Amino acid sequence: MPGHRFIARGLAGTDPLPIPEEWECDDTQTAEMLGFINAGGYPGFSLEYELAPGIPAGAEEHGFFRYLVRIDYEADVELPWYPTDGGAIASYAGGATTHGSRGDWPLPPTARVLTFTMYPVNDNGFTEEIPAGRLIVDLPGNDARWQS
Repeated sequence: MPGHRFIARGLAGTDPLPIPEEWECDDTQTAEMLGFINAGGYPGFSLEYELAPGIPAGAEEHGFFRYLVRIDYEADVELPWYPTDGGAIASYAGGATTHGSRGDWPLPPTARVLTFTMYPVNDNGFTEEIPAGRLIVDLPGNDARWQS
């Protein structure tokens, strides 16, 4: 992102995610999903980050999407549904950093590795088609690494 660094801060739990109505499954998955429905939803999370330096006040004129990095999410196990890429960003007030969040995404209980493919935003505020790289998160190892 021109003029800013993207700093991944961690994963945050969310309220259980509602299970999409259009979700389709086989008999084995049905029993598992019924358990999640009875528990109030499917486990979910978001990716928390900071933009440094912070986005200055008045930057709204560049548009909201100018400061949202496109992120494609996948896990080392099949996801229960294709995750949408929502997000939020704090008010533009300048400073050292501006907080942002992407997700909420489903987190399969058996997942061990999460991969976030990130796409840069160009000077005109459009997402590039070639990824900047991948953030690979090892859940059991409580570790992450960047892969260009």
